[in-house]
Amino acid sequence: MTVYDVYNYLNKIAPFENQFEKDNAGFLIGDGNAEVKKAIVCLDLTAKVASEAAQNGVNLVISHHPVMYPAAITKIMSDNPIHMLIRNNINLIAAHTNFDVAFGGLPDLMLNRLGFAESETVLYPFNKNGTGFGRIVKLDSHISAKELAEKCKHAFGCTVVRYVDGGKPILKVGLTSGSGADLVERAGKAGCDAFICGDLKHVSFVFGANYGITLIDSGHFHTEDIFCEEIVKILKEEFKGLDAEKASTCVDVCEYV
Repeated sequence: MTVYDVYNYLNKIAPFENQFEKDNAGFLIGDGNAEVKKAIVCLDLTAKVASEAAQNGVNLVISHHPVMYPAAITKIMSDNPIHMLIRNNINLIAAHTNFDVAFGGLPDLMLNRLGFAESETVLYPFNKNGTGFGRIVKLDSHISAKELAEKCKHAFGCTVVRYVDGGKPILKVGLTSGSGADLVERAGKAGCDAFICGDLKHVSFVFGANYGITLIDSGHFHTEDIFCEEIVKILKEEFKGLDAEKASTCVDVCEYV
């Protein structure tokens, strides 16, 4: 199989044309006609991931976050992961917001990990086909803020979970992976009792406390690292015999005390 074969399949299940307008997902580095012999999947293309790929004969990296985003790249030095890939003939595909908004994408994986029902109610639709960021789901029974926070910690393997208790039982939940602070008010206006994401600012927590909505910050890495396992599974199912695995160096770069 070629890099284009893999790209085209990813485009089929999570069309790149549906990515957020400011995103840079897609085939970013390499030769589309190159044969794919070994692939690794990661959340971020770090220097350690690039080095792992080079040392292990990997010729395709699939990341969630685009390495060329959001700031424009004005120079590429030898210690830049981009340079490492190019000089070792390693291709890069990034499946970012196109995978976030796809049905079966990260929000749906989050619902599954939490043990919640599937939902097609999109929190922030921005495409003509109705796809967009996040999901809204109604639970079978009420749950407390602490119970939901503990459920998130277990579901996503979080080291720590920050939350503010909205002060009422939770039945309607909004969620999105990764950054989500900009969607807090939208979740509140949609009638959500709680909102789960991976990045919340202090002002967001204050908003939740003031207006009675439970807000849960489960960590950017932890709410999106589940991307890797899913992409590896998808690749192995579609391309029988493909040597694909999660990068061993794809870990949370933060430490906690």
